[in-house]
Amino acid sequence: MTYDFFKQQLMDSLREFFPADTQIVIRPFPHNNQLILDGLTILEPGSNISPTIYLNFYFEKYQKGMNLSTIEQQILQYYHRHCPINHIDTSFFTDYNRVRSRIVYRLVHYEKNRELLKEIPHFPYLDLAVIFYCLVAEEPYENASILIYNHHLAYWKLQKETLRTLAQTNTPLLLPWRCDSLAELIMPALDVLPVKERPTQEALLDAETIPMYVLSNEQRYFGASCILYPNALKEISQKFADSLFILPSSIHEVIIIPASYTEDANELSEIVHDVNVSEVAQDEILSDSVYFYDQNTEQLSIISGQS
Repeated sequence: MTYDFFKQQLMDSLREFFPADTQIVIRPFPHNNQLILDGLTILEPGSNISPTIYLNFYFEKYQKGMNLSTIEQQILQYYHRHCPINHIDTSFFTDYNRVRSRIVYRLVHYEKNRELLKEIPHFPYLDLAVIFYCLVAEEPYENASILIYNHHLAYWKLQKETLRTLAQTNTPLLLPWRCDSLAELIMPALDVLPVKERPTQEALLDAETIPMYVLSNEQRYFGASCILYPNALKEISQKFADSLFILPSSIHEVIIIPASYTEDANELSEIVHDVNVSEVAQDEILSDSVYFYDQNTEQLSIISGQS
């Protein structure tokens, strides 16, 4: 079955589970780093919002042997688990006074998003770009967001600089930063092991030849932007009394290594590149670069990378 026929068959079979006037549509959705995915949306009568279900991954499952009926049931389960319970008021986005307190920023790679950046307000930062979005406050969609485009600024009669000022205030307040040791974050994942086989947190920390820390926000949502927060890197640097190597793990977090534990920046760059290729989804890659925060100058710079 070709991919196009797969999509058509899926839409036709899903229609049987919904009222006749339900809108079931498949259209391309652009993502970070020029990735475009086919998203299925289901709008039942009286609803104005739908979870987007990306079909590319389900077609991969089909190619690996999963039958269409099983895929159909998985999609229905996902939809009913994530579909909005009530009609959501989206008119707030047209009212600048309601939006301004929800405007925040995030980081993306500059070159990999050059086409998108033509359409959205942004500011260059090292090999990255600072872009802006609006957090949706509706329950239970706290992490839902709306990307801000140039035409939104025109509608609001807002300057790009004002947008940046708002985001600089809002982002640390709405998405506070936190820095945890990698060992502390790994511990909950080890709960699946029998108790006798679980290492202690102390054992994990002792086993680290290079101590690593994860900087993100409390929501783990676009948390790599925490490197922009006023005093975040400064406070972490002061805690370790050291400068910092910063490895972009994804758009959601960065790895921090006290600089005195390693001097081989090229090796770190190779690690970042290899992890991006083998472990990180294409649309969640931030950069192949390694960054350095100098505790004396309090400046962040690129020291190596393949970007």
